[in-house]
Amino acid sequence: VELMFAAGTHWHSRFGHLVSYGAGYYGYLYAQVFAADIWSSCMSANINSTSSSLREGGTKIWKEMLIHGGGKDPKKMLKVVLGRDPSVEPFFEGISER
Repeated sequence: VELMFAAGTHWHSRFGHLVSYGAGYYGYLYAQVFAADIWSSCMSANINSTSSSLREGGTKIWKEMLIHGGGKDPKKMLKVVLGRDPSVEPFFEGISER
């Protein structure tokens, strides 16, 4: 059953998708972008390497970001972990591989 919008309204210009369920979805998607960047920067190069290399990547993430909880600016912590500004490229590369 298709629901019609009331005549004279501008349903497409509302921001409901940014303040309800959609906001959570976009937040989750944004988190995936950062996670892909962290993975590619700290872990993926070490995946076929020694376990100590993986531990180094994990320890870096722990000490520079996770241990602080909400006590530091997330963007600053992310830049320290990555050693650069965040990028969307690893996320898009991951999507194109699927």
